Amino acid sequence: MSSGDDFSQQPTSLLSDVEDDGPDDTPRQGGLGLGLLILRVALGATMGAHGLQHLFGLFGGPGIGGFARMLETFGYHKQTTLLSWITGIAEVGGGVLVIVGLFTPLAAAALLGVAANAVYAKFHGGFFEGQGQGFEFELLLGASALSLLFTGSGPISLERNTPWRKRPLPLGLVSLLLAAAAAVVVIVLTR
Repeated sequence: MSSGDDFSQQPTSLLSDVEDDGPDDTPRQGGLGLGLLILRVALGATMGAHGLQHLFGLFGGPGIGGFARMLETFGYHKQTTLLSWITGIAEVGGGVLVIVGLFTPLAAAALLGVAANAVYAKFHGGFFEGQGQGFEFELLLGASALSLLFTGSGPISLERNTPWRKRPLPLGLVSLLLAAAAAVVVIVLTR
């Protein structure tokens, strides 16, 4: 190796020559806020629409009575009418709160609990949707809710000045425990 080949002075990445434009050393998040808004709207609208189907029969849904009968076909045999109300309210309320970005970790926990129960109920039907038995869709909804538990709502939301927005992990962990506990309680008490 010749003395002119000093590799320690050569750039190590394509962005090595990019200058920082100021003393602000906060991370640049680019489109993170917009991406989280899109995720929140997609998850909240989907779960909210399901809740409206379950509560009021909108969008061709079964309504409370029909949803209670549907729950029985998935193995829930106790308190199906009450479970129908709780599920529908969790979907609509959680969906609205996720969309506007208010109490996002708790709202996402409600949606995660519903999705976890749906995955549990449909697990025997295989992964892929087929005749209403697969759980791939519910798993994707649950994963989206789980993501929001830990990221929070992002900068484009109503909870801009809340303590959990700046440090989402503690409330995210508490919310995850609440979602898991609620899902287990529903399975134990209603199956």
